[in-house]
Amino acid sequence: MVGLSKLSGPFAVDLCGSSHRAVVATFGALALTLACQGRECEAARLELAQTWGTLRATATSRQQIPEGLSLSQAEQDARVRTWKAIEDRAELVRSSFETSQVTWPSADKARRELGTLFAPLQAKEDPVTGGFAVMLGEADKRMSTFRKQCP
Repeated sequence: MVGLSKLSGPFAVDLCGSSHRAVVATFGALALTLACQGRECEAARLELAQTWGTLRATATSRQQIPEGLSLSQAEQDARVRTWKAIEDRAELVRSSFETSQVTWPSADKARRELGTLFAPLQAKEDPVTGGFAVMLGEADKRMSTFRKQCP
């Protein structure tokens, strides 16, 4: 049997020599880089799912009418309906990051719809709604970074 280091011809590779070590080192470094990026992307994906879960929970709590807040029944119904719809869209975005195969079309669609639902609330001077807006902006930044770094 011919040893691998004894092959000749235009496609021969000395698998036992120093060029083999260089190839292994190059592929090893590439594999390590991809593995590190994979771990970082996985951590970022899980963080995004958690961020959107927090937004969903916040929308759930905003459906409650605080004591002392005098709203008509129609205003209460509108508040609950709006925040329930925001909760549902936040859950759709969150679930898009549930697995390593991110479902971007669903996430993007739910995020657009959430933005449309939230826009009228953002105009009000309510500190809790302002806090939700800040969290939403931060979630958008994280999604954008994730999309660029973890295709």
